[in-house]
Amino acid sequence: MSEYILLLHKERKFVAKRGVINTHVGRVDVSNAKIGEKIVVGGEEFVVLKPTFADMLEKCRRGAQIIMPKDAAQIAAITGLGKGWRCLDGGSGSGFLAIFLGHIVGDEGKVYTYEKRKDFYDKAKKNIEMCGMDGIVEIKNEDMENFTEKALDIITLDMKNAEKMVGKACRHLNSGGWLAVYSPHIEQQIKVRKEMEKEGFGYLKTVENIQREWKSMGGYTHPVPKGIMHTGFITFGRKII
Repeated sequence: MSEYILLLHKERKFVAKRGVINTHVGRVDVSNAKIGEKIVVGGEEFVVLKPTFADMLEKCRRGAQIIMPKDAAQIAAITGLGKGWRCLDGGSGSGFLAIFLGHIVGDEGKVYTYEKRKDFYDKAKKNIEMCGMDGIVEIKNEDMENFTEKALDIITLDMKNAEKMVGKACRHLNSGGWLAVYSPHIEQQIKVRKEMEKEGFGYLKTVENIQREWKSMGGYTHPVPKGIMHTGFITFGRKII
């Protein structure tokens, strides 16, 4: 049986290890529950399921500001990230992007991620292990400036002074490989683009990905008036030679 299960209710969901789970309507014992089994507690029905990758990612503990799934998905969509890719992620934070990359590249690929802060490293390592990515994602408690991995298909940077890493990134990428730099501030992206142009990267693009949730109440439909709008800018470049 899977170590983690998803207890799904029509309004809420709970991802936890097998055992007794505290829910909004009472305690539910799923120690020996089977996938697909329905459980009624306090007159409310739950179904026991295997958690998806997205469910597990929501379960991860956050510390540093994370790259949101919408931005991680944008990186995958623009670069064509796929099975078997070799990836390098600079600035692990809580490990969300490295885990996302690892989920896509699969067992045939590899993700190396660097985090120099020990507290962030410890949290990211636990998240990587909880999501079952420790065989694909290798995290190092080192400064990104010291990375040695070569023949990489993509390098992602979420760190201060990322523009100083552009030259080295170019040398360690395969021809046709991608560099994607994330930052909440446009000033850093301007510096990054200047360095990427200098190094000869092609297909340069800077994007901001904004999503709005909508709701319908009483026959009227409109955007939800609150939520996360701007998260960050991402600048992409592709190594030509």
